[in-house]
Amino acid sequence: MSSDKGFRSMSALVEAVRKAEEGLRTGSIGLDGLDRATDDAREFYERLVVLRHKAREQAKAKPVAAAATPEPLVKAAEPPVDAPSPGIRLDTKPQDPRQTSLIEAIAENEEEPVMKTAAEFLKETAAPKKVPESLAEKMGRAHIDDLGKAISLSHKFWFTAELFGGDTKAYEAAIARLNGFNDMGDAQAFLDNEVVGKLKKAADPEALETFTELLQRRFH
Repeated sequence: MSSDKGFRSMSALVEAVRKAEEGLRTGSIGLDGLDRATDDAREFYERLVVLRHKAREQAKAKPVAAAATPEPLVKAAEPPVDAPSPGIRLDTKPQDPRQTSLIEAIAENEEEPVMKTAAEFLKETAAPKKVPESLAEKMGRAHIDDLGKAISLSHKFWFTAELFGGDTKAYEAAIARLNGFNDMGDAQAFLDNEVVGKLKKAADPEALETFTELLQRRFH
C-alpha cells in the first residue's frame, strides 16, 4: 500500500480505478498509469479484506452475546420503526501503521489468493487464448496490412513494456517504421538493431516471439 499518497477514502479509490479502466478502454493509459491503477486496486482490495474480517468477527460474536443475556421478565419498549438498526461501522481508515502485516495475516488465515503484479496481469491478458488448431493455423497465415490496427490493446501494453522500455512514443514510431518497409529482411534488421539492440535489459522471449510472428504476417 502506498505511503506517500496519504489516506484516501474508499470512494476516491473507486473513482481512481474507474478512470484507469476508462483509460484502458480508450488506450490513453500508459505503463506508469497502469502501475498506479494496480496500487489503487490493491489498496481497495486490502481495505475490503479488513472490513470483511471485522464483519465476520462481529457475526461470530453476536450469537454468544445473545446466549449470555437472560430473557428479561418485562420486555423493553420496541424501538420506533424508522430507528436505524445496529450494523457494522465501516471504519476504512487504517488503525495501525502495520496495516500490511494485518492484511497478510488475514489473507493467510482465510486462504485468499495472492494478487498478481501489473507485469503478470499484462502478460496473462496479452497471452493468446486457446482456439481450435484449424482456426489457429488460418489466423497464423492471415496477412496484416497495418501492424498498429492488428495489435490489440493488451498486446500493445505488453510489447511497450517488454520491447520498448515502457516508452509509448518509441513503440508508435517503431510501428510506423515497420509498416513502411517493403520486405521482411529490412523489417527484421530494424527490429534487431533499433528495437531489441537498444534495450537496457534483455527482451522478454515470449513477447519478442509474438511480435516477430505478427511482423512476419505483415509481409506474407
